[in-house]
Amino acid sequence: MTDPYRIPSPDSDPATSRAITSRHAARRPALSRGAFALRALLWLVLMASAVVNLIANSIGRAWSLGLPSGAVAIVCVAALIVHHVSRRKT
Repeated sequence: MTDPYRIPSPDSDPATSRAITSRHAARRPALSRGAFALRALLWLVLMASAVVNLIANSIGRAWSLGLPSGAVAIVCVAALIVHHVSRRKT
């Protein structure tokens, strides 16, 4: 009797491992160009604002630059989470 909760090793049955992989790949459609561009833009803005926030906070007195860049980073993180969750539901 086979155990339905056991993860098969690649050596045991190649047909089963391919079927599992292809089933998971078929469940999630590929990102459209717009969604991919949005996600890439959000990541780039997040990294840039994090670097600006780090530099501004290292200077010490540049809170007028560090505070907005930190807020932008938080907004980017929230937007990435919303984008991920909305994509998971479809």
